[in-house]
Amino acid sequence: MEQQTVTIAKAGIHCSLNARCSVLAAANPLYGSYDKTISVMRNVNLPDSLLSRFDMLFVVLDQMNDARDRQVWQAGSVNEGDG
Repeated sequence: MEQQTVTIAKAGIHCSLNARCSVLAAANPLYGSYDKTISVMRNVNLPDSLLSRFDMLFVVLDQMNDARDRQVWQAGSVNEGDG
């Protein structure tokens, strides 16, 4: 996939096809909490050889706020029975 082609050999026919696809992946931080003082590779515990295959990396952080988390939880628990 790194070459944007897929080679297929079936019934004596060999062909190379263009590959047009996107890959979206998600990973949780090691030990459950993101450490801003270390690299992304060390936070998600994935090898550089794997992460280098992605064109973009986005880090989404949860700003810990007990009061806000409680509000979100209460709103979700109230709406859960409405469906």
